[in-house]
Amino acid sequence: MSAWKEKLRRVVTVEPVIFLYMTSTFIVTPAYQQMIITKVCQELLKNDTVCSNPEHHKGDEEVQTTASYILLLFNATLSLVSIPPAIMLGSWSDRAGRRWVMALPSVLSMLSGGLLLAVVLLENISVYWTLIAAALTGLTGGHVSIFLSSFSYLADLTMGSSSSRTLRMAVAESMIFVGGTVGFLLGGFLEQEFGLQAAFGAYIGCHVLAVLYIVLWLRDPIMGEHTCIAPYKEDTAEQGSQADKSRLFILKYAKLSFKTVFKKRSGQDRLKLHFLILCTFINNLVAVGDQSILLLYLMYEPREFTTALFGVFNSVRMLLLGFGLLGLFPVLMRCMKEMTLAKLSALSRIASYVLLALSSNTWMVFLVAVVGAPSGISQAVIRSLSSAIVGADEQGAMFSFAASVEATCILIAATIFNGLYPLTLPTFPGMPFIIMAVFMLIVLILLQWISEMPATHPRLVLSD
Repeated sequence: MSAWKEKLRRVVTVEPVIFLYMTSTFIVTPAYQQMIITKVCQELLKNDTVCSNPEHHKGDEEVQTTASYILLLFNATLSLVSIPPAIMLGSWSDRAGRRWVMALPSVLSMLSGGLLLAVVLLENISVYWTLIAAALTGLTGGHVSIFLSSFSYLADLTMGSSSSRTLRMAVAESMIFVGGTVGFLLGGFLEQEFGLQAAFGAYIGCHVLAVLYIVLWLRDPIMGEHTCIAPYKEDTAEQGSQADKSRLFILKYAKLSFKTVFKKRSGQDRLKLHFLILCTFINNLVAVGDQSILLLYLMYEPREFTTALFGVFNSVRMLLLGFGLLGLFPVLMRCMKEMTLAKLSALSRIASYVLLALSSNTWMVFLVAVVGAPSGISQAVIRSLSSAIVGADEQGAMFSFAASVEATCILIAATIFNGLYPLTLPTFPGMPFIIMAVFMLIVLILLQWISEMPATHPRLVLSD
């Protein structure tokens, strides 16, 4: 029984963690947005009857402006607070183990969820308390820490097997979209039937389950009988007798993340790693920009989506993206190289954004979800290729740097796309999506450049 259990532990690893975290994220995001709008309305208009129904106050300019300002502060707080821990925690996980870094975001998210629940239940609490909830979520890096620890865990588990690593990371990546599908549907149902407090309760419940799963089920992967995680060669002399003291300074781990990314490597591996991290940044920038203006765009004429129809579209889109990684990708891997699939995935995403920019009715918008179904493949391949370049003792540090770069995307995407959308609204509302397609064209060019570089040689594990 124990042997069967250990085998199962190697098959089912970080996927439920990512699923639970992303489900909770997609439950809480529309919930806190709606709560902020309602709270602002109550503080400004002092009329619970009007504020209880969004249809009654959606045209109030003061409510919309103030709520938009607080939402911007919420996202800015979440983004800025999460960057320092994202840089540090990956290198720390290379030494301390992946599970602790994986559990920390859920522990503080439970506290954040409790504060959001208090804000919605207690009328006298100011809406600005939500900013403290954002800071609590960001203190351990939020979703970027989940990603860096999870993908580092898989890199450890699949060390020496490139194809297995790519498939495992694709399955893990698909949990983002599967969690998105469940989160959108469950969150909408809970808010409609039971109110915002039920949504925040489900958010807390997801994180409780995630912590229990990490503590009771996950084990840090054993890399091999004679393999151990050693300090970097550059740091050996520097550490010496001061090794214990230096570990007390958390900034050391930030330094290791930067060293991992910028250290000299054989051939063109360092340049390749930089290009892959740049691709990760652009992919995430486009994804955040997409979500920041999509609802506004689809509700605008001539599409005129309702909130319910927008939820259905998002669920279908997430479901198809998950199918692209779970169903389509493993089949295509049998007959095509992973880099070829990554480039086809980027092309698919370009086509979907061009179609979205030109969409004028409901069926064209839903066709966007079908055309973009393979879009998630490129990022799974990028993560796999990045982990193949660095050593076993550098996985967390590399993913940590990439995750901290992703964390900056919230502010940058809001500046670019939320600033551009109102300017193009009178002429061509779809222009931001054309810009997104151009960004994805840059990713395609970078992937082609990377594919023409010499292949990264597999690392040898030497035994004594």
